[in-house]
This record gives sequence, structure tokens and C-alpha cells, in this order.
Amino acid sequence: MTVIKTFAKLKRESTKRNDTMAGGGKWRALDFVLYLVLVALILIALRAVVIDPVRVDGRSMLDTFSDEDIMIVDRTAYAFASPKRGDVVICYYPDEYYEDHGLTYASRVKRVVAVAGDVIYTENGRLFVNGEPADEPYVSAERAGGYEIGSAAHPVTVGEGCVFVCGDNRRESSDSRRADVGEIPLCRVAGKVRLVLYPKLRWV
Repeated sequence: MTVIKTFAKLKRESTKRNDTMAGGGKWRALDFVLYLVLVALILIALRAVVIDPVRVDGRSMLDTFSDEDIMIVDRTAYAFASPKRGDVVICYYPDEYYEDHGLTYASRVKRVVAVAGDVIYTENGRLFVNGEPADEPYVSAERAGGYEIGSAAHPVTVGEGCVFVCGDNRRESSDSRRADVGEIPLCRVAGKVRLVLYPKLRWV
């Protein structure tokens, strides 16, 4: 008991000394508030510039993503690099697309299927890149099809500074295969999807 009492006494004396130091209790409380504000500002900056939670809206990326999945987007992924085939990205369609369809200016989650210089076409719903069938394990048989891209005789070459994007659910996706969307300039690619937070945590 004596040890406990002695410890309690030392603690009270320590607290008293701290309260009489420069700044005192009020200044320490202010420091704590300022610390919380700083942390909040850092989180807001990360949210705006580095990472961004995005909710999937629609069925165009089935079976990879479902409607209302929550994803984390890395907005710095392409600061010093370009998208690669297979990347899942957040992008913006041409302004005319939104105006023509009476839609709000919103981001889209799509997969990069071809990059600048690639020569592509589809045949019976299957994508060919540079003369070879694309390896697309994320596109199931029931999701393949939809809009066609060129042909073996008349393929499409992706322009410089652009990517060609498609949804994994090709039958229900409005993407670069449509004339009113077309290739996406790199300046309209906002980031790379890194992981899914909800409903189950998993890397993409």
C-alpha cells in the first residue's frame, strides 16, 4: 500500500509541475486540438490527391466488381507512368458523351485493354491485340460480346497518348467500343484501382 500511495503522490506532483510549466494545461489542450486539425488536414489532402474511395455504380464490370462495391483508387499511379493493358482505371469520358446522353459528368471504372500503338479488333466477341487473342480471364463466356471493334481486315490502331477501355461485362458496358466514347486520352485517366474495401477486402 505504501508503494501505491507513494506512486500516486509522485504522479500528483508530476501533474502539478506540468501544469505550472510554460504553457500549462490550457496550452497542452490547445496543442492537442491543433494536432487533431493537422491530422484531419493530412487525411483530407490524401483523400483529394493520393487515395480516393469510389463506389461502383452499375453492372458493367461484372464479375470483377459488383454494383455498390467500394474501391480504393490510387490517384498517383500514373504520375510518372502510363496505364498498362489489364489495369483497372477510373476515367472520364468525352464531354460530348455526357451532353448527348443527358448524363452527369461522372467517372467510370473500366479496364485498359489496349494502349497507344496497339492494333485491335474483335471477332465473335473475342478481343485480338496485335494479331493475338487477348488473355482475359476476367471476361466470362456469358459476359463476352456486345459492341464490336473493327475486324481482322480492318483493325483499329490506338492513338498516341490514349488508351482503349472496356468493361469486363462486355454485353452491358458502354465503353471505348462506342463511337461516342472512343479512345480515352491519358489526361482523362484519373487513377488506378488498387483494392476493394467493401463488401470484402481484396486486392485487384
